[in-house]
Amino acid sequence: MKRNIQLTALAVALSSASATAAIDARSFAMGGTGVSNANFLTSSFHNPALAARYSDSDDFGMILPTINVRAHDSGDLVTSIDNFSDAFDRWDESNGSDDQAKQEWIDALSAMDGEIVNADVSTGMVVAIPNRYLSANFFAMVNASVIAAPSVDDSDFNITDPDEELKSSVLGLGAGTVDIGITLARELQVDALPGRLYLGVSPKFQQLLALGYSASAEDADDDDFDFDDANTSTGFNLDIGLAYDINDQIQLGFSAKNLIENTLETNSYTGVNGSSTNATYVVGPEYVIGASYQTKLFAVSADFDINEKKYFEEIDYATQFARVGAEFDAWSWAQIRAGYSMSLNDHSEDMITAGLGLKLFGTAGIDLSAGYGSDNNYGVAAQFIMQL
Repeated sequence: MKRNIQLTALAVALSSASATAAIDARSFAMGGTGVSNANFLTSSFHNPALAARYSDSDDFGMILPTINVRAHDSGDLVTSIDNFSDAFDRWDESNGSDDQAKQEWIDALSAMDGEIVNADVSTGMVVAIPNRYLSANFFAMVNASVIAAPSVDDSDFNITDPDEELKSSVLGLGAGTVDIGITLARELQVDALPGRLYLGVSPKFQQLLALGYSASAEDADDDDFDFDDANTSTGFNLDIGLAYDINDQIQLGFSAKNLIENTLETNSYTGVNGSSTNATYVVGPEYVIGASYQTKLFAVSADFDINEKKYFEEIDYATQFARVGAEFDAWSWAQIRAGYSMSLNDHSEDMITAGLGLKLFGTAGIDLSAGYGSDNNYGVAAQFIMQL
């Protein structure tokens, strides 16, 4: 019997890291905030309007690259897989005579039923040219999400021989977007408003990728889960943003991303009931509001997701967060950051984040950040920046 019943469930999810919302490393460290407190260089990831908010000394900026990886194993599938494998090894070595090992194997198999692993990966680059006429950012970003889970067949609990074939299977769904576009923004002069108002838009070419995967226990192989096999479609999408500086310390922001809803079916795969099926990847509007307060040495910010972000039409899985963050800035040379993201539904977990920024002579530098949450929820991010 092939004992790697759902080893692929974890491998599929985590292998996507070699292949989600694009969040730069500074924002990641600050709990994911950015709608009101992103700078002109990271505005394409959070709020297009902020491309027009820059200082007199800013003439050019570049991020090459930014990358973040997040994985969530809410049911502790890693431990269940280890227990499953160890128990089967003992049962197999005893030629089926070790009843205790068999029972431990059955218990581990039962523990895997219904568990889900998901992972998000994003990477991107930006070239920014701020100016008083029409600030422009050229950007490219890739987002990938994977959800994988065991599908345990009850008949496998009744097998009596280690060489008997399992009926349980591996199910995995992967999806992603490739965005290439330009952010255009400028400050608007409104006499009735005492502060500064910014408006931005990011038209973009967008490619969708969607992949369904299923395999029996004996055939499961994580190498078979490859985004090169995904269905693809291409089209156009649009992000818009609005920002308002009440004064030099208090800022407000609103962003609407992916205003044009696009869907893409995966390739056909074998579902839980054994019949051929498809899943439908969804890229739809995401609305976020935010507020921030900042001085030369200190900043705090908060973002709120107005709506849930759904991944697949057929799967009851979506994310929605409220976020807060803070940053201490030592004369533009070094920054210490911390944040917290709170899940607003039962599908995700809260996460604590922290990070460090180092910028040589205030121009070139690196940002590093990491996050941790309960139920095996981890994340890391890094980026290289240049700002002139």
